[in-house]
Formats: sequence, C-alpha cells, structure tokens
Amino acid sequence: MFDKIMGRFDDFDMEKVMEVVNLVWNNREKFIDLIENLPQLLNETGESIESAGASAMKASVFLSGDEKGSPSAGELSEIAAGALDRCYKEINAATKIMRSLGQEMDDVRIPSMKPKYMDVLGHRVVSGLDFGEEGLFDKAAGRLQDGSDRLGAVGKDLRLVAKNLREMGSVLTDTGKDLNDVGLQLKQSGGTLRSLSHLK
Repeated sequence: MFDKIMGRFDDFDMEKVMEVVNLVWNNREKFIDLIENLPQLLNETGESIESAGASAMKASVFLSGDEKGSPSAGELSEIAAGALDRCYKEINAATKIMRSLGQEMDDVRIPSMKPKYMDVLGHRVVSGLDFGEEGLFDKAAGRLQDGSDRLGAVGKDLRLVAKNLREMGSVLTDTGKDLNDVGLQLKQSGGTLRSLSHLK
C-alpha cells in the first residue's frame, strides 16, 4: 500500500517541491504576519467593498429613482421631452397661422388708379384713368411663408431633441437599475469577506 501511495508521487518534480518548501520556510515570519493580520485585512477589505456597494446604490437612485419619490433620469428626461413636444406643437400652430395670415394679407386688395398717357405734338398728356386694384401688402405671403418655414425647422429640431432625451432617459434609468444590482452584490461580497474575518 505504501508503494502504491508513493507511486502517485512519481510524476512530481521534487526539486520544485523543495523550492516551495524553502520559500515558505525562509519567509515564515512574513507568512505568520500575513496569517495574523488576515482577519483585519479581510475586515477592512470587506468594509471598503461594502462602502463601494453603498455608494453605487446611492448613485443608482439618481439614475433610476426610488420609492421615496426621487424621480429617475427617465422621468426627468420625459418631463423635458414633454415640454419640447409642447413647444413643437405651439410652433407648428404658429407656422400655420403665419402662412394663413400671409395669404390673407396678400388677398387684401385696394382700388387703384393710374393715369393713361398719350403723345400730343411730342408731349405726353394724360388722356384718362385706368381703374384697377392691387395688393395692399407687397408679397406678405412669401415673407411670412419664409418665417413659417424657419420656425417649422426649429420645431422639427425640438422634436428630435425630445426623442433623443426620451431614449437617453431610458438608457440612464436602465443603467441606474444595473448600478443598484452591482451595489447590492458588492455589499454582499463585502459582508461575506468581513464575516470571514471572524473565523477562529
């Protein structure tokens, strides 16, 4: 039986085993210090990890909110996006009013009179009057349409920003939830390390 047990050690490199034994023996005081201080090191490391976990959980509240009523990043971005949507709707309504007003202003006609001339013995002489009508405002519809188009472009930009805010808020809220999970795991790991420091 002894031969059988020793036979299993045939593949071992005894020189390497002796090197390890010598390393441990030559550094025994350091190993003893490490073993004596290990409970304190485990406790301090566990406290640091728990603290990091608590900090991650606090940071996650900013991103994902909490039950106490703190809004999440998604809720805040939704509020901002909603305000931008309302601005877009108001701008859109204003552009329609401007277009309509410009057309109505162009449609306002006033009577006009222009003299008719004829040449008499080399001189131009008024021979009568032409009655007609002309616009009161000079191409108001075109100018207001121009302004309306520019406002419409601003409104579209606002809508795009609102869409991006919603997407960013959603991502930040999800990140906050993930950060909370990481914080919980860190606190648990830190607690486990600290509990190892109490083993005798």
